[in-house]
Amino acid sequence: MKIVNAKLYAIKYKLKKMLENSLTKDNEAIKNGAKITFQDYAKIQIVECTRKSYTKEAQEIIDKFAEEKGLEKQETKYLRIDIDNIDKTAEETAEKIFATLEDSNDKDIKRVASKVASKK
Repeated sequence: MKIVNAKLYAIKYKLKKMLENSLTKDNEAIKNGAKITFQDYAKIQIVECTRKSYTKEAQEIIDKFAEEKGLEKQETKYLRIDIDNIDKTAEETAEKIFATLEDSNDKDIKRVASKVASKK
């Protein structure tokens, strides 16, 4: 049976939430024309997408009578951020950070946390 360290799990959970928040803010900034630095590390691009869906009212009708009523889906446009060609060093750094967290004991976690907290 696998053993899960609750302390490490909580740290990873909080990191995930913080990273998701940070990525959401970065995505919005990119969509709003932010300058992207270190462009040789990854290809980040805005992709315009479209999706169609029925209104709530139409969906109720369509569930039963779609063909009969001739209702069409509503088109929605949105922007998506794609990232490709991630540089090997960025990938290796992320893997090292994760491996350090996964393989660490409490002393290592404290040391890493204190070093990160002291950086300004």
